Amino acid sequence: MISSVVEMAPGKPCQHCISEGCAIYPDRPRIPCQIYRCAWLREDGGLPEDFRPDICGAIVSLGRVWNGWTVIRATPTGAEIPGATLDWIKAYAVRLNTPLMIQQNLVEDGQYGAAKILGYGPPEFVAAVRNAINVDDIIKL
Repeated sequence: MISSVVEMAPGKPCQHCISEGCAIYPDRPRIPCQIYRCAWLREDGGLPEDFRPDICGAIVSLGRVWNGWTVIRATPTGAEIPGATLDWIKAYAVRLNTPLMIQQNLVEDGQYGAAKILGYGPPEFVAAVRNAINVDDIIKL
């Protein structure tokens, strides 16, 4: 029997990831595996083929809500989103006229120890992120 929980950690593939894809695909858990669809998988996502997360270094999520703002969320597959990928995502957010939340995974002693969130978009959104997220809001992994 497959566990209903999938252990995940930044910068590490899912424990069930194999070169052909998901080793437990028919029995994968409903949450998050069956219900979550990153922008690359969504027909309305508008991401190019090379924006598959394992290729571009980021997972892009659409339609997330944060403090009343509908945002795009960009999460790195490693410590940080590669520069060219981040530039493309920022331009994408501007085209969609949607604020962007960017996660950075913080490395401590060679291990992912925490994450912080940055805001990109209209000045009032950036100010809201700056005022709402501070060093005490860093997510411990």
